[in-house]
Amino acid sequence: MTSSHLSRKSQPEERCRASSRGRGQDSGWLEDGWQPLQIPFTETWGPRGAAAELDSRLPADFLELFLTDELLGHIVDQTNLYAHQFFEAHPDSLPHSRRNVWKPVSVQEIKTFFGLTFLTGYVKKPSLELYWSVNEVDATPYFSQTMSRNRFQLIWRFLHYNDKKNQDATDRMYKVRPVLTYVVNKFKELYQPARNICIDEGMMRGRLSFRVYNPQKPVKYGIKSYTLCDSATGYCFNMKPYVGEGSTLSDIVFELLDRLQGHGHTLFMDIFYNSVSLCERLVGERTNVCGTLRKNSGEPKIVTEVTESDLTGERLVRHNGKVMVLAWHDKRVVKMVTSCHQDKMETVEVWKKGHATRVPQLKPECVVAYNACMNGVDKLDQNIAYYPFIRRSLNWSKKFVAYLFQIAMFNAYVLYRAKNPGECKSHLDFICGVVRSWTAKRRVREEDEDAEDVEAEFGDEADGGTQRAPYQTDPESRLDGVLKKHRLENMQPTSRKSRPARRCRKQVVYKQFISEMVLKMG
Repeated sequence: MTSSHLSRKSQPEERCRASSRGRGQDSGWLEDGWQPLQIPFTETWGPRGAAAELDSRLPADFLELFLTDELLGHIVDQTNLYAHQFFEAHPDSLPHSRRNVWKPVSVQEIKTFFGLTFLTGYVKKPSLELYWSVNEVDATPYFSQTMSRNRFQLIWRFLHYNDKKNQDATDRMYKVRPVLTYVVNKFKELYQPARNICIDEGMMRGRLSFRVYNPQKPVKYGIKSYTLCDSATGYCFNMKPYVGEGSTLSDIVFELLDRLQGHGHTLFMDIFYNSVSLCERLVGERTNVCGTLRKNSGEPKIVTEVTESDLTGERLVRHNGKVMVLAWHDKRVVKMVTSCHQDKMETVEVWKKGHATRVPQLKPECVVAYNACMNGVDKLDQNIAYYPFIRRSLNWSKKFVAYLFQIAMFNAYVLYRAKNPGECKSHLDFICGVVRSWTAKRRVREEDEDAEDVEAEFGDEADGGTQRAPYQTDPESRLDGVLKKHRLENMQPTSRKSRPARRCRKQVVYKQFISEMVLKMG
């Protein structure tokens, strides 16, 4: 069917008059003769740069294209700097505080830390401490064999991404700006999206001044990011967090496109971004465009005023030589704008209420293409939502960087599948491979029987970080005279307590042992 089916002969007299009035005011818009622009696609999609040159079957090698030693070194430097600044600002910490045993973190140790963090994405427990539980019911020994609980919590406590002394009051993302800029640049550098791309919003939970409400997303409150993805794979090519700035939507679209402009990509967008003027501007930059259109976005008046009764089983089409605007009635009136699709209908199989199987239905070509290609960001959100390793925290910067690392993990998985088809069957398999690589060296070091060789190779880190306190159990050395050598020590007053007190572990164990012996002897 064509738009000529909406002729005066097939419409009531009132509808004809309304259409005539609309045509008189829609100068420059034509009803017939639409020919879509044929802007050729001039790029070869897939991995590029270092990703194209990488010949490896190890998942960690692909993640390290994004999370490089350079980036991890920056995080290590900032974490150690923040810990140093903290101790300078708090010189009177408690003598037995866990913070007093802090040692600078290294790149290898931060990899181990993030490796265990990735592992929490698919090994779910309600609290962080339970990962180091020794209860046989819920024990996960891999965590304690890789890194002590106290050391993990200390690194999490001082984890930092930018020097607070260089705070930029005009940049609300200053806490994560170096990491955000570095990782997003890697996204754009290492992959060339296919012809069809899309722009949509991604959401991450967070409580801060620039959080937003989006009722159409599973995460309705949080930090919103404008995201451009490859429609076929869901690869995140570019992203821009929304922080309340006054940028226009047109500027945001062109900023997300970056180097993709002028290569014949077809960009799919929803009503939040779309307008006739933006589409014409994109066509001028040799980029095809297709998407839904909201009311009063530059469309002709006849399309603005069309109602459901006007479109019963029909569609209305107008074009200006650059873009075509279409109104079509499905369950409601749907308005589309496109520069690259014909004015024709296609038969597709759809689910309908009351039918056990799919039934055929006619839909405009641009609607079919939009439904097939607008889900790139949804693919990304769906995959990272399966195994989230974002921990609950009042510090939004830690959560945001974890969200950024989740996207990097999925992008690395896309690259891996492009280079090694059939190797990793699922995203979960890929994450497991990364965890094994990033924690294996640490486990080998912890399990080495020759402690002297380990200390000579790794220096002060050979002890695996902060040691765990002894359990309150009956010691094997209770009869060799060691316990009687224990001596009480005076605890110095602090700023919080003038007379501090603390229970002695060895004394408690000894009392328990004596009590048990008395009970056994009757």
